[in-house]
Amino acid sequence: MKTGNNLHMDSFLGKQRPLVIAHRGASASSPEMTMAAYLQAVEDKSDGFECDVQLSKDLIPVCFHDSNLSRTSNGSGRLGTKSYSELVKLDFGSWFGVKPEKFTTREWHSLLTLTDLAVFVSQQNSAPILLVETKHISKNGIQLESRALEVISKFDLVHRNPTRPRAALMSFSIPGLKRARRVSSDVFTVLLIDRKLPKLETLSNFIDCDAWGLGVHLLRTNPELVVEARSLGKQVFVWTVNSMEQLKLCIKYKVDVIITDYPKKIKLELEDGAS
Repeated sequence: MKTGNNLHMDSFLGKQRPLVIAHRGASASSPEMTMAAYLQAVEDKSDGFECDVQLSKDLIPVCFHDSNLSRTSNGSGRLGTKSYSELVKLDFGSWFGVKPEKFTTREWHSLLTLTDLAVFVSQQNSAPILLVETKHISKNGIQLESRALEVISKFDLVHRNPTRPRAALMSFSIPGLKRARRVSSDVFTVLLIDRKLPKLETLSNFIDCDAWGLGVHLLRTNPELVVEARSLGKQVFVWTVNSMEQLKLCIKYKVDVIITDYPKKIKLELEDGAS
């Protein structure tokens, strides 16, 4: 039921201030989407965590961003062509730097499945939000939303109670979000937007999304999208907010969720009343 922005804020986000979500974990200080990055995000007092999800060749949802393995692992080729048993042998941390003593080898170097991350989130006492971005890169992507929802539902993360850990699904893919809504009428969904789209209201209604996720560059060049989102009862999420100038834009336009590589810094600036 979409009856206005305040209801959404109370029923899912739960706080009358921008929430700070750790982009791929605290990815400025730890290898992205490793357990170390999410443990650091907890230490940084993030309000939640973001991850990208793809399917391995054997249809295991894993946390990984790129189409190719080479940037953030010692592997090569497309992730979707590798089985989970192949992926789990790779090193996903050494590219970033030397492991600090506070993290184990597994926490710093190992690939996470969405199940691993869902278990972690469900065990937090702070009622964080997990933002799951589905990445439609491989041929098996048509099954991605159903597989991801199967995992987050298993750990009771599909609901809108802000006093408990919960999850949302995000994507640039219109068909993907439409599939997600067919699988679950309850899941909170976010349409990611990196450029001004024609007939955005029509698209938004078609997929029945709860929020728009704007690239911070789009917030700067087309702030009227915030007004449009509000008029349709949508939340506004903004990514990736890493500088003071970008944070001030988010505060100026009163966005609901800030996604950042630097959760500790952004959270402190918000608490200090950045303006």
